[in-house]
Amino acid sequence: MEIGIEPIGEMVLLAMENAPEKTESGLLLPEEAREKMNVGLVQAVGSEVEGVAVGDRVIYRQYSGTKMEWMGQDYLLIKEEDIQAKVVG
Repeated sequence: MEIGIEPIGEMVLLAMENAPEKTESGLLLPEEAREKMNVGLVQAVGSEVEGVAVGDRVIYRQYSGTKMEWMGQDYLLIKEEDIQAKVVG
């Protein structure tokens, strides 16, 4: 999927996930009760990135990278070293 942003070097572009508005059982969560999620979907990777690929869902360090909005979507541009884990399953 071409989105018009191509990371360079060891940079990774993530589509940021928003905290859920309700629980699995259907209860609505007020804004102050929602957890800040540090989970994103890899959209593009730089040429030096080896540990993740486009389509991976990952957990990243809080307060890392550069947040941006591009064509109505929230993205985070971070270094590969700020990715802490892949979400599997």
